[in-house]
Amino acid sequence: MPGAVYLLDKSAGIYSRKAASKVAENWGYKKFGHAGTLDPDATGILIVLMGKATRLSRFISQSRKAYSFGIELGIRTDTDDTGGTVLERKAVPKISENDILKVIEKYTGTIRQKVPGYSAVKIDGTRAYSIARKGLKPSTPVREVHTENWKLEGFQGTNVYFSVTVSSGTYVRALARDIGSELGTCGAAFNIRRTSVGVFGIEEASQDFDDEKSILSMAESLREYTRVVLDEAQRRTVSHGGKLQGHQVGKVALLDRDENLLAVAEGDGSILKPLCVFAE
Repeated sequence: MPGAVYLLDKSAGIYSRKAASKVAENWGYKKFGHAGTLDPDATGILIVLMGKATRLSRFISQSRKAYSFGIELGIRTDTDDTGGTVLERKAVPKISENDILKVIEKYTGTIRQKVPGYSAVKIDGTRAYSIARKGLKPSTPVREVHTENWKLEGFQGTNVYFSVTVSSGTYVRALARDIGSELGTCGAAFNIRRTSVGVFGIEEASQDFDDEKSILSMAESLREYTRVVLDEAQRRTVSHGGKLQGHQVGKVALLDRDENLLAVAEGDGSILKPLCVFAE
């Protein structure tokens, strides 16, 4: 295939880029990328894009993502997770389940979140984590993100366990940091696991790099999109970036009769405008 998508259940202790490279090497692709980075210590679904599928990143990476994670209350680290250096230890007040639920309510919906210092965000052309590793404090931005479907999964001692769905660009580590502060102490995340990205669930992913059940064609990777099969004349039009007539609204996957992805288009109810063309 000129391009393919692989659903990897990333293990802890490996960078997303390295994990993606192992997948691509196994399937014989030199060009690769991934949609949505996972921290080295985090586990869960990583969508690896190979060959021409790397151009699909913008259509997949913006999808909402679901996570499960824990917060260890009473510690603050430089990375906002328990894998970092402890900067502060603070007493944990008596907290009830109701106290936690009230904080969750405050962090539901659209919220403002300061990006962690240890992140890939660029500050004047330099990655924030590169600045942080020099012992400096990068001036990271504050962004609007969205959270929903919070669930308190458990509360034992100073550890609290959650699941949540978040918008693209949300840092779970920052949620742990801020929730700890709201509870009158501090907090750091642990056991971060991504359980879904858009329509893709962890049950479809494999911890192996060569599982045929976890590889998708480019067309299959856009299965939530409306699909339109083109005839030969329409294919030629799209191959030159031309528009087509169509009543569809929103993102549309344009396919040939063999279900090969020819283009991704945007429909306004009367016209289909190609956004990304694969047809030759």
